[in-house]
Amino acid sequence: AKAALIANSLRLDFINPFIQSTVEVFDMMLNCTPQRTGLHVKKTSAPPYQLSAVIEATGVATGTVVLSLSRDAACEVYHRMVGFRASTIDADVRDAVGEMTNIISGNAKAKLEQLQLSIGVPKMIAGRNHSVQFPPKALPITVHFNSDVGPIAIEVGFAATEQPVAV
Repeated sequence: AKAALIANSLRLDFINPFIQSTVEVFDMMLNCTPQRTGLHVKKTSAPPYQLSAVIEATGVATGTVVLSLSRDAACEVYHRMVGFRASTIDADVRDAVGEMTNIISGNAKAKLEQLQLSIGVPKMIAGRNHSVQFPPKALPITVHFNSDVGPIAIEVGFAATEQPVAV
């Protein structure tokens, strides 16, 4: 029970900076504010949508954060950022979403450093039924949002870093 309480606390402490940063960046860059529509424990390794920006985190905890966008949402992000239309997730769409995710990560990073957590550069993965791995002891959650660009989700799974035992 104590481990579950620690895991829940880790999830909230580490997901909130990403949720706040995502909402702020969508509002500022895309002129839309995502509205949370649901939250559930993740049961598969497949993200809900076709494009995922995967961010690894290390420090007092090890974890993975995923920003997952539908094809339509990813194409609309690209359109709002660069002014061109796309109908498929191509290299340009991946680059635009990756750049936006870099900005989200940068905004979240300052909040996470206070929690002794550092984050890596987002990796983009596209395609139906792709998978993302979370730390073995993590219990990942998915937070769903609707927005003017389309549906998105933020997934997060963290596990406390094993502390060496003093002898």
